[in-house]
Amino acid sequence: MRYLKTYKIFETSHEEIMNIHYGANVISECDSIIEDIKDMLLELKDVGLHTVVGYTPMTLTYREKTPKIFVEISTYVGTWGGGKFLKGDTDYTSVVKETVERIKEYVKSKGYCTGEGEWENSGRRIYQMLIQK
Repeated sequence: MRYLKTYKIFETSHEEIMNIHYGANVISECDSIIEDIKDMLLELKDVGLHTVVGYTPMTLTYREKTPKIFVEISTYVGTWGGGKFLKGDTDYTSVVKETVERIKEYVKSKGYCTGEGEWENSGRRIYQMLIQK
């Protein structure tokens, strides 16, 4: 066994390719922004809302010139679908809007711009934001 050599199955990792394609400094800055946004969303997660923060699929497949970050906040507004039932006194719309405004101010201070949208689909209320340089 001591004569066997180890080989990498894949020559480079996903992170290494992103660093090469977009630049290590840019990816480091985006990673830092993603972690900060996750911290800002903890309050919403604690009350039971579903949050997702990360790179867009087009960024992960290296099809963008600059990396883009997406933020999604969602909740079930119906009784079906296996999610929470939010109604009446448990309306978190104002809390979500305040958090979204905080995130927009933060990324603007870092030199990034945002676009956002909100809609209902299949009993879910969804807020989504795209962040890019």
